[in-house]
Amino acid sequence: MSQPPKDKERGKRIRYVRKDVLKIRSQEEFAKRVGNGVTRGAVGNWELGGGIDSANLRTISSLSGVSLDWLYNGTGDTPPVAAKSATKHSDIFTPDPIPGKELVGRTMLPVYAAAMGGEGHVIITFDAIDHVKRPAILENVKGGYGLLLTGESMVPAFWPGDTALVNPHLPPARQKNHVLYHTPPNGQESEAIVKQLNGWTDQEWHLQQYNPLKEYSEFRKEWPVCHRVVGKYDAR
Repeated sequence: MSQPPKDKERGKRIRYVRKDVLKIRSQEEFAKRVGNGVTRGAVGNWELGGGIDSANLRTISSLSGVSLDWLYNGTGDTPPVAAKSATKHSDIFTPDPIPGKELVGRTMLPVYAAAMGGEGHVIITFDAIDHVKRPAILENVKGGYGLLLTGESMVPAFWPGDTALVNPHLPPARQKNHVLYHTPPNGQESEAIVKQLNGWTDQEWHLQQYNPLKEYSEFRKEWPVCHRVVGKYDAR
């Protein structure tokens, strides 16, 4: 399935996923979401029935929650009318970029780097790599910080190069993005994960990532520290 042949019906299904499942109006924006160097012209060609390689089909399937079989040949577990089971674009918590008029902080916000670790984890080094204007939402928050993100597991909420704005004092909140730490951040390197928090019990965090779409749980005793993300700066 490396390069499916020209198929106008498949093109209609890809267009359906873009417009009706992911609610993305422009082919250019869809190309950015797919990544892999895809251009707007390539998306237009796919929607006309042109060839698309299996890697891009898998990415579209992961982004939309629509089954790969249905995308490829119109069969499978998720026909178009059943795409309600997929995570809709409107259901994804995407922190709003901070408007310029709100960048009125009197002090600067430290930004720390998150390097990729194993198993989707990141390694955060608490030695500021940059300082940016402090947004109003963190104006008087002691210990607030920015986190320069890598990886694509939280696309489209966060893209590589975005800076998550973090309030370490807010309590956990459902359907919000959080930074969970394996060990308390104490100025040294710390292992962490950035995910959406769907809920929790006394023993577990119930988490979600978007790319690929996955819900899973982690033991709270292994990830005892939870900092809430309250916004973001888009990648520069």
